Amino acid sequence: MSQCDAVVVEASGGQVWVEVPGRAPACGSCRNVDACQDSLLGISAGPRRYRLENLIGARVGDHVQLTVAEGTLWSASLASYVLPVLLAIGGAAIGQSMAGDSWAVAGTVVGLGCGLALLRLNEIRARRHGNLFSLHVPTTEVRFKESS
Repeated sequence: MSQCDAVVVEASGGQVWVEVPGRAPACGSCRNVDACQDSLLGISAGPRRYRLENLIGARVGDHVQLTVAEGTLWSASLASYVLPVLLAIGGAAIGQSMAGDSWAVAGTVVGLGCGLALLRLNEIRARRHGNLFSLHVPTTEVRFKESS
C-alpha cells in the first residue's frame, strides 16, 4: 500500500478536503533536488487537494495519512500508458491493412482517441465509487526501553 501524509484543510458535512504537499525528491541523488518537483514545462508542482469521505471524524488542521488501495497505482499506470499506445498501434495496423498510409494515420488517431475515452470513463467510474483513497489517523509506534 502507498501512503502519504496530508492535512485536513476543510471539513463540511461528511466530507473533507485534504492537502498533500508538493512532490518530494525521490532519492536525493540528483544534482538538482527540485527536479522531481518540476513538470516538463518547468512549472513547480505545488500542493494537491483531494475531497474524501470523512469516515474518521477528521477536523480542520488534523494530520492524516492517505492510503492508496493495493494495486491502484500499478493498474492506473498500466492503463494510462499502455492502453492508449496499444490501441493506437492496433488502429494503425487496421488502417494500414485497409487502404495504406493515410488510413494508418487515421487509425492511429482513432485508436488513441478510444484509449483516452476509455481512460476518462474509468476515471468517472472510479470517482463514483470513491475507493481510490482512504483516510487514516497516523499512529506512532512506542517502544519502551528495558532497564538492565
